Amino acid sequence: MKKTLLFCCFFGSFFYARSQSYFGFRDDNYAGIQGVLFNPSAVVDSKYRSDVTIFSMSGTGQNDLYGINVLDALDGNYDLDVDASKNFKSNNRGNLNLDILGPSFTLNITPVHSIALFSRVRSITNMVNVNGELIDEVNKDIDASNSFMITGGNPNGVTNSWAEIGASYGTVLLDRDDHFVKGGITLKYLMAGANGYINGSDISVAFNKNAVNPALSEYYSTGTLRTAASYDYENGEKMKFDPSSAGVGVDLGFTYEYRTNCHTCIGNRYKFKAAASVTDIGSLNYNNITENTYNLNGRVTQQDIDDAEDIFEFFDQNYIKTSSRKAVKANLPTALHTNFDWNIDNRFYLNLSCDFSLVNANKVNGTTIANSVTFTPRYETRQFSFYLPVTYMEYSGTQIGTGFRAGPIFVGSGTLVSNLFSNNSKGANVYVGLKLPIYQNYN
Repeated sequence: MKKTLLFCCFFGSFFYARSQSYFGFRDDNYAGIQGVLFNPSAVVDSKYRSDVTIFSMSGTGQNDLYGINVLDALDGNYDLDVDASKNFKSNNRGNLNLDILGPSFTLNITPVHSIALFSRVRSITNMVNVNGELIDEVNKDIDASNSFMITGGNPNGVTNSWAEIGASYGTVLLDRDDHFVKGGITLKYLMAGANGYINGSDISVAFNKNAVNPALSEYYSTGTLRTAASYDYENGEKMKFDPSSAGVGVDLGFTYEYRTNCHTCIGNRYKFKAAASVTDIGSLNYNNITENTYNLNGRVTQQDIDDAEDIFEFFDQNYIKTSSRKAVKANLPTALHTNFDWNIDNRFYLNLSCDFSLVNANKVNGTTIANSVTFTPRYETRQFSFYLPVTYMEYSGTQIGTGFRAGPIFVGSGTLVSNLFSNNSKGANVYVGLKLPIYQNYN
C-alpha cells in the first residue's frame, strides 16, 4: 500500500471533484418540482396544473487547493499533480454535492392547494481543515522526498449518501390587494446509503528519510484520529440503501409577492418576490456503522505502509485503538435558502438567491453544503427561459454559468463560462433534466 493512499485517508486529498444545484433554473417560475426542492411553497400557485419530472440530475464540486484548465483536463492526458495550479495551505477545503431526482410530480388540486410527490437520491462529501502542505509532501515519490515535519491540525471530513421519498403540500395564506403570501411543507422518509467520516485532533507528522534504504524511512506522528465507515468496501461489500437504517426530514418555506399587475394580465402578477426556506431538518440513523478512535502517537516505516493490505489493517496493526462504538447518527445538511426576484417586464428578471449551511463544518460526521450567493439575469416565457448565473461559491470563488429551459428539457451549468475561459477553475457544476409539463390555462 502506497504512502499516498495512507495520507489521503488521513487528510482527505481525494476531495477534489470534477463535477447547490440547478443554478438559474431553480428560480424560474417554470422550475416546477425542482423549485419545490428548495422551497416547498413553490408548489402552490404554480405555472403548472401538473409537472411530471421523468429524471433530473445536478452535480456540484469545489475546492480551494487545485485549479485546473477544464478543456485540457478533458483530453485524457491531464496530470493533476503536474498540470494543475496548487494552493497548498494548512486548512484547505472542498465539497461535492450530487442530486438525482427520479419520477416525481406536482399537482394543482385547487387554486389555493397543491401537492407534490418525489423520489430522490443524494450524496454530499465535505472536507475542511485539510493540510495541503502535508498532502504535497506525502504525494512525492519516496526517492524525491526530503525529511519534513508538518502539523496536520484538525482535519474533518464526511461523506453521506441516502435516498428519500418526499411529499409536499402548499397553500395560499394571504391574497389581499397587492400582497400575496403562500407557505409549504415537505415531509421526507429517508433510507440510509453510505456514511463515512474522518476527524483528527492535534495531528502532526514528521518524516525522517533513510537515503540508504528508503523502505526504512520513518514517519513519526502524534494526535488522535476518529474514523467510521458504514459498509466494508475494502472487502468488496457493495453499497446499498438500508431501510432498517432510516430517518425523517422536513422542509419549510414561505413566499411573499408584491403584486401590481392586474388579475387578467398576461404573465406573472408580481413585481417583486421574496422567499425563504429551511430545508433538510432531520437526521439518519446508521445502525451498522462502526466508529474507531486511534491514538496516533508512534512510529511506522515506509515498509509498514507498503505491506499493509488496507487502511483499516494498517491502523489496527500500528496504532492503539482507544475506543470503538456501533451505530451513529448523521445529520442532514440543514440549510437556509433566500430568494429575491424582480420582475422587470414579464420577460426579463433579476434574481438574487443565497444558500447558507446551518451545520458547523467542523462537526464530527456533520453533513453540510457549501455556502453560495447567486445573481441571475433571466429571460423567461412559457416555452423558453435562458439564465446567466453569477455565483460566489464558498471554497472556489466567483463562477459564471449559463443554462436554458426549452419545453420539457432543461440543461445548464453554474460554471460553464468560467470553466471555458479559466486556467484556474476550482469548481464545476452541471445539471440536466426531462419533464412533461402540463400548463395552467393561462400564461
